[in-house]
Amino acid sequence: MRPVADTVSPRARRRPPATLLALLGASLLLAWVWAWVSPPFQSPDENSHFGYVQTLAETGDLPGDPARPLFSTEQLEAGSVSNADQAAAQRTVKMNWDRRAFEEWLRTSERQPSDVRQNGGGPNPAAANPPLYYLVEAIPYLAVKGSDLFARLLAMRLVSALWLGVTVLAAWLLAGEVFGRDRLLQLAAAGLVGLAPMMSFVSSSVNPDAMLFPAWTVALWLGVRILRRGITAPVVAALFATIGLAIIVKAVSYALLPAALFVVAVGLFRRRAWTPAVLARVGVAAAGALAATVGAWFVIANALSRPAAAQVSAASAGGRNFRELFSYGWQYYFPRLPFMTDFPTVAHTIPVYDVWFKGVWGAFGWTEIVFRNRVYLAILAVTVVVVVAAATELWRTRASSDKAIGVFLALAAVALLAGLHWSEYGIISGGGGNVNQGRYLLPLVGIAGLVLALAVRRVAVKWRPLAVGGALGGLMVLQLLSLTLVITRFYA
Repeated sequence: MRPVADTVSPRARRRPPATLLALLGASLLLAWVWAWVSPPFQSPDENSHFGYVQTLAETGDLPGDPARPLFSTEQLEAGSVSNADQAAAQRTVKMNWDRRAFEEWLRTSERQPSDVRQNGGGPNPAAANPPLYYLVEAIPYLAVKGSDLFARLLAMRLVSALWLGVTVLAAWLLAGEVFGRDRLLQLAAAGLVGLAPMMSFVSSSVNPDAMLFPAWTVALWLGVRILRRGITAPVVAALFATIGLAIIVKAVSYALLPAALFVVAVGLFRRRAWTPAVLARVGVAAAGALAATVGAWFVIANALSRPAAAQVSAASAGGRNFRELFSYGWQYYFPRLPFMTDFPTVAHTIPVYDVWFKGVWGAFGWTEIVFRNRVYLAILAVTVVVVVAAATELWRTRASSDKAIGVFLALAAVALLAGLHWSEYGIISGGGGNVNQGRYLLPLVGIAGLVLALAVRRVAVKWRPLAVGGALGGLMVLQLLSLTLVITRFYA
C-alpha cells in the first residue's frame, strides 16, 4: 500500500484533527443511543456477562462454581418481571413495559437482603472467559451499586460504549500508517468503524467484544507501524502487551500471535542487525510483555484452581477428521457437493452469506432481529463495488506497495477465521450446533476500514470528498434503519 506525502505541519500534527473529534463524538453518541434503546439483556449473552460482573463485584469471586445457581436471585427476578428472558431470541415475544409491575418490583427489591445479589456465580456460560473486561465493568457497577439492577446495567453499557471511541482512534492511526496521514482516507477508514450499526450495537452492550475490537485494532496499528518505521524494542513490547491484554479479554486473540511473529521477523530482517544484543532486546520485549499479561493471568488462574485457557481447550477437544473438516469449510463458503457429508447449519442459503455477511451488517437482539433479504442484497451490491474498487487500486499500486503489510493483515484475518472454523467444526462433529456469529469477525473491522479507504483512493481526487461523504451518509442511513428495526421489534 503506497503512502502519500505527509504535508501536515508540526503544529497541526500536535492538534487532534477536527474531523477525528467530530467522528469520535458522533460514534459515542450513537453507541449511547443504542445503550438506551436496546432493552435489558437483549444482546447476545448479555445476561451471562452481567452475571459475571455481578458475581465479581459483589463477592470478589469469579463465576463457575457448580454448587451455586447460574444467576443471582435479583437477576432472575429482574429477568422475569421485565420478560427479558422470555423475549430473548423470540421475535413475537415482547418485553413487559408495565410501569406498575416495575414499581412493585422496585419496592420488593428494596426490602430484600443484600445476598440476593450475591448468590449467583454458578456455571455461567461466560465463566470460561478471562476476567479483564469484567474487572473494568465492575467499576460502573460499583459506582451505582445503590441503584436498581437496570440502572446498573445501563451504567455498565455506557462505560462499555467508550471502547468504541478507542477503536475509532486506533483505526484512524492504522489508516494513517498505511496511507501517510491522508486525512480523508483516515476519515473513511475510521468512519466505517465508528458508524457501522453492529459496531455501535455490540460495543454498547455488556459484552467483552466491546473491549476486543480496540485491542485488535491497536495491535494491527502497532504491527503496521513496525513494518513502516522499523522495529524497536519499545514498540515490540507495546505490540505484544496489547496482544496479551486482548488474550485476557478473549482467548480468540491467540490468533494475533502468528501475525505478530511475522512482523518481528520482517522487522529484524529489514533492520539487518541480527546481532545477539538486538535479538535479545526484541526477544525480551516480546516475552516480557506476554509474561506481564498472559503469564500473570496464568499464575492467577492456577492459584484459583481454574483453567486459564478454557476456551482454547474446549476448541481443541476431540478428534479431527481433516476430510470432514475440509467438507465443512467448503460448505461454509460454497454449495455442498454431492459426495460431501451434509453438515447441519442454521443458514437458509450458505453460512458465508447468512451468518458472516448478514451478521456483520445487521443481526440485532439475540441475532433474531434482521432486515428483509432485499436490504442485505442492496448492501451486498455496495460491498462488492467497494471490494472490487479496493482490489483494483491495490493492483494498480502493487509495485510501490509494502507487501509485508498486506501479508501481516492477511495473516491476522486468516488466523481468526481458521480458529473460529476449527472451534465450530469440533462442536458440530461432537453433536452440537452452529455457534459462529457475524460479530465474531468484527475484530477485523480495522482491516475493513482500510478496504473502504482503498476504494476511495481509486476515485479521482476531486471526487473523493463526495465518495467519503456518500459512504458515511450511507452508514448513517443504515444506523437509522437499524434503530428503527429494533424499536419496532421491542416497542411497537
